[in-house]
Amino acid sequence: MQLLPSPALSNIVKHFLILESDTGGITSHRMFPDGNTGMVFHYGTPFIQYDDSQKVTHPRSFIYGQVSKFHNVVAENVGVLIVVFQPYGAYSLLGIPAHELTDEIISLQDLWGREAVELQEKVLHADNHLTRICLIEKFLTNKLSNCAMPDGVVEKTVQLIYQFHGQVTMGQLGTLLHTGERNLERKFRESIGVSPKHFSNTIRLQYFLRLLRNKSQDENLTTLAYESGYYDQAHLIREFKKQVGITPRKYLSDTRLLAVNFIQFS
Repeated sequence: MQLLPSPALSNIVKHFLILESDTGGITSHRMFPDGNTGMVFHYGTPFIQYDDSQKVTHPRSFIYGQVSKFHNVVAENVGVLIVVFQPYGAYSLLGIPAHELTDEIISLQDLWGREAVELQEKVLHADNHLTRICLIEKFLTNKLSNCAMPDGVVEKTVQLIYQFHGQVTMGQLGTLLHTGERNLERKFRESIGVSPKHFSNTIRLQYFLRLLRNKSQDENLTTLAYESGYYDQAHLIREFKKQVGITPRKYLSDTRLLAVNFIQFS
């Protein structure tokens, strides 16, 4: 289930996403980059994340920065409400340099103490999703006055990357925005958490995934690869494996899509 935020929060929040799955056992999942940041509430069983042989149990509620690589997760009785922020949303809300949040999660309690504990308890014990969202929107609305909005050049760059489905070079961005590459890199690192090139690659992959999910029987991977801006099918597969960790065919045949960047393995 995906729900839009109130207009007052649209500069920070893209949408609310609700994921639920109860298979009666432990299931394996993978999350990978989608270009966004966010806030998570586990009203089901918290995920256990495995990265480089490290095991981390998710807090009941937390904020995450940009995801720059895929992460393996195991879960049981999935019940998650995700506040999907704009790419610069975590930076705007917290004022923390975005590169410090990349591939990191910070519990709400560590950020806001007792205030966050009270919000978490209300959200986790709410009777329905609408009540949960209302509680979160009220909390975020109270934080708006202290939000640090990103540089206008960053906002425009993000808009252009989405507009061109990630198929834009640093040189083209510099020409369109009348800014130098080094300056843009610095501003993106501060507000987004990854480079403009990395962000573009993520948005291009997400565009390909959208085409893949909606492809007709007559369309093959090579056709979709060209349409998504990849040189050829080999280039697509290489980039796909780098970000998702599996091939496009395995993505189609052996996984269940729970969100654009969150899959469950069969």
